[in-house]
Amino acid sequence: MSHTTIPPKTQLKIWLRAGGRCEYRGCNEPLWKDELTLQQLNRAYLAHIIADSAGGPRGHPILSEKLKSEPSNIMLLCDTHHRLVDKEDILGHPPDLLQEYKEEHEHRIEQLTAIQGTRRTHILLFGTRIGDRQGLVSYQQAREAVLPDRYPADEKGIRIDLAHVEISEDDPEFWGVTVKHIDRSLALYLDSGLGPSGEPLNHLSIFALAPIPALIYLGKQLGDIVSADVYQRHRNTNDWRWNILDEVGFSYIVEQPAEAEVPQSRIALNVSLSGRIRQDEIEKVLGDQVPVYKVTIARPQRDFLQAKEQLELFRNEWYTLLSEIREVHGESCEIHLFPAVPNSVAVEIGRSLLPKSDPGLVVYDHNKKNGGFRRFAVI
Repeated sequence: MSHTTIPPKTQLKIWLRAGGRCEYRGCNEPLWKDELTLQQLNRAYLAHIIADSAGGPRGHPILSEKLKSEPSNIMLLCDTHHRLVDKEDILGHPPDLLQEYKEEHEHRIEQLTAIQGTRRTHILLFGTRIGDRQGLVSYQQAREAVLPDRYPADEKGIRIDLAHVEISEDDPEFWGVTVKHIDRSLALYLDSGLGPSGEPLNHLSIFALAPIPALIYLGKQLGDIVSADVYQRHRNTNDWRWNILDEVGFSYIVEQPAEAEVPQSRIALNVSLSGRIRQDEIEKVLGDQVPVYKVTIARPQRDFLQAKEQLELFRNEWYTLLSEIREVHGESCEIHLFPAVPNSVAVEIGRSLLPKSDPGLVVYDHNKKNGGFRRFAVI
């Protein structure tokens, strides 16, 4: 137990640097209120890293007296973690470790409070069933992914959640239910231009797990009126944080058919990024008379998309290709899309569509039960 009366100015400095939250790594509990009743009260403990007496926890014959009132030697802790570091597990919490906890926490608080209001973002979470699995999107993971470049405008985000509904893309009702749910959910915010907490809807951070056609539809309904960043879930790390692009010279390959300059009433578009879609798979559905455009990469694979720059590069290539198709084939041309793409790319495909000028998009979905691609939806 502390024997030192800590000056009020020092107490205030510690509270401010900690943001009023427990500084134990991973806790972050608000200490100015009761989480259950929301009653306002002070639940904080001012705990010394090096005890204020030589005989205290982590005490030192010289430093205890010297540092007893120093803010750098005092942590803001909740009751649980105060007991843990000072009574239950003193040896497991040496000074260097506690100092690391304190500095890490206060650095994060400094970063967050330094962000300007224009860096606020509304986190949008969209998930449906994918086969027999639930497309669950964690708000906490999404929050961690947007920091420190942006910070959430509220504590819940905008949720479009169909992951718990017992309906998958194999069910005839899936498309109708999904479209209706997306439309109703987005209308609440897009029509008013306000997020759930009443903040202006100036920016979205989009996290989505669903079958590709549903992701494209979500993107189309969002459009590009509201500025947005789309995130990708990485299977190898099980998180949504963008990584640094380490593949020098990464690029997309756009292949055009021999009859690319001849206007057609319908064309096929093969987007082979997460895997390879063969020509015969498309011909099995459309026949061999439909010209096929192709967007691919040198080595299509499921986890190729690691960096934000790769998604931005795709968006630019996609815009350019759509513009060229529109110019040659006209607005009445049908584009039959065969996609093998990451979730974030599917959302961006939808966001890039111009309802008044782009040709209609017929989206195909690969279905193992049916032995290949099937026409899924017109978007």
